[in-house]
Amino acid sequence: MLGELAVDTLVSLSSVVCTGVAPTEYVSHQSLQGAQLQNLSTSSVADALKFFSGVQIKDYGGLGGQKTINVRSMGTQHVGVFIDGVRITNCQNGTVDLGKYSLQNMESVELYNANKTGVLLSASEYASAATVYLSTKRPQNTELKFLYSNGSFSTNKLQIHGALKKRAFLDVEVLKTVGNYKFRYKSEYEDTIGRRHNSDIRYLRAEGGYFSDHFRGHVYFYASDRGLPGGVVKRLSDKYQDIGREQDYNFFIQGTYTDDWGKWALKINSKFASDKLHANTDFLENQNSARYNNNYLQTDFYNSVVVGYKSKYLDGSMSTDLRKSDLQCNVYGMEYVYRVDLKSVAALQFHYQGFNLGGSCLYTNVKDHSEMVTADRLQRWTPSFSLLYKFDNGITLRTFYKNIFRAPTLNDLYYTHVGRRNLKPERTNQWDLGVSYKDESWNIQSDLYWNTVTDKIICIPQGSAYDWRMINRGYVKAHGWDTSVRYSQSHWGLFSTVSYQDVRDLTDKADKSSYNHQLMYSPEWSFTIVGTWDWKGFSGSISHMYVARRWWSYASDDDVLGAYNCTDLKLKYQFKCVSMSLDINNVFNQYYELIQRWPLPARRYMATLMFNL
Repeated sequence: MLGELAVDTLVSLSSVVCTGVAPTEYVSHQSLQGAQLQNLSTSSVADALKFFSGVQIKDYGGLGGQKTINVRSMGTQHVGVFIDGVRITNCQNGTVDLGKYSLQNMESVELYNANKTGVLLSASEYASAATVYLSTKRPQNTELKFLYSNGSFSTNKLQIHGALKKRAFLDVEVLKTVGNYKFRYKSEYEDTIGRRHNSDIRYLRAEGGYFSDHFRGHVYFYASDRGLPGGVVKRLSDKYQDIGREQDYNFFIQGTYTDDWGKWALKINSKFASDKLHANTDFLENQNSARYNNNYLQTDFYNSVVVGYKSKYLDGSMSTDLRKSDLQCNVYGMEYVYRVDLKSVAALQFHYQGFNLGGSCLYTNVKDHSEMVTADRLQRWTPSFSLLYKFDNGITLRTFYKNIFRAPTLNDLYYTHVGRRNLKPERTNQWDLGVSYKDESWNIQSDLYWNTVTDKIICIPQGSAYDWRMINRGYVKAHGWDTSVRYSQSHWGLFSTVSYQDVRDLTDKADKSSYNHQLMYSPEWSFTIVGTWDWKGFSGSISHMYVARRWWSYASDDDVLGAYNCTDLKLKYQFKCVSMSLDINNVFNQYYELIQRWPLPARRYMATLMFNL
């Protein structure tokens, strides 16, 4: 998104999702993988993550709208997203657009509250309140696939996928859609039916992977041109539809080397990334809103070294990560700035029979450099602890505590009329108590949690629409309950989740309208159920999601987004080297919003024909 909109104005969160806990994991862990993942009616990573409990996906409207993830009410910037163990970063605004990452080449999508446990984790993997892991699929066969898809709103997609058994893959996809979907906006004062305009997108995504016994490499390129349709303005829906356009160019290349010598192991990660964003409204005429034509260029260099030790009762690791990120832009008053981020961690795990005790201490050192006046160096030590006991009958009891923070982004600190150099980092404390059960067919987990976010960075107006500034004023307490149940058989599976959140905004006791109220966009209840099947060439899934009502403003008790239900269906048939599939999203044509006045598409279709040579 463009620079002005990329700054979170509050902590918005909510919930949705799936599955079970691995019995050796110290923390709450959910996953979708293999055939179950591919059988879902999903196309992007954001579509899959919406089924995990304790998750909120924020969708800014339009088929190409930005999609971000929130976990357990701690804010988008507190979620680390990793591809093959290497983090996706954005030094400008700290968010990751999950809509840009396809599921086609993914073996699994996993969500951890806190972080994974293991011997070869980089320091960056300890540095978030929640972590999303995307693992690319190592090809099991040499193949060449051609896919063509046609769908609602004049959507056309062509994809070519080539793979060399156990060694490499190359995947290229192009998509174009007009995106002019029908919407209905209804409130106490209006009932508007219309079509979204300037919601088109066209993109090219190309990525490849290379695999060997000790090395895994990944290269990724994404280029898009999309409309930014903006919110639907009361009774002026058509006039203010065309807000702007955005061009994105994202590239990264990364590699991971691992090796072990008996009890000792080594892991080295390296990555280079370049992200270019052009956001503008200069193509519009007679527009009353702010005009802009901004260019942003980010580059990122990253290296990490991890040394691990594993014995019968004790495992340990030490890791050091060094990242250099910079930002160039043509925004008036903002000079070139680069950030050097050094992280080091020491972690120990003690295990004896069914008992496991783990702990880590992370050191973070962040320093910005520029001709502008920059923020002071940020240095912190942050600990975490976990405890687990596994009984012989498949039941596991576990608990963890984690203290972590997120540094202010470059937008937070330096953006014109917004940035504030003396911002403190947002600090989070997480407590979790969980139980899980797993056998050959069942995988059940349930967690109670309590989180706090202190010194929340929020953006407040200073007298006009273009004069905002960042301050540390936010304080949020959240407690909740997540439960997921999965049942699997050879040809079918069923899983369901229930999530409850009580998220209180305790920012300002004098502000009676917001103090101790449920946080905006956070539903108290959400529920999902997904069924998948695979039988004699037929496969597919049916999924249903319910999300309770959410407040979008504290101004009035009527400022509520209503509860919604959404059902998706996928049907697929494969005969030898040809397969056909049909995706129907929002089967019952429900009109709903995840963000106030940003309506989402109702029922839509996508038919796909694939040839596998």
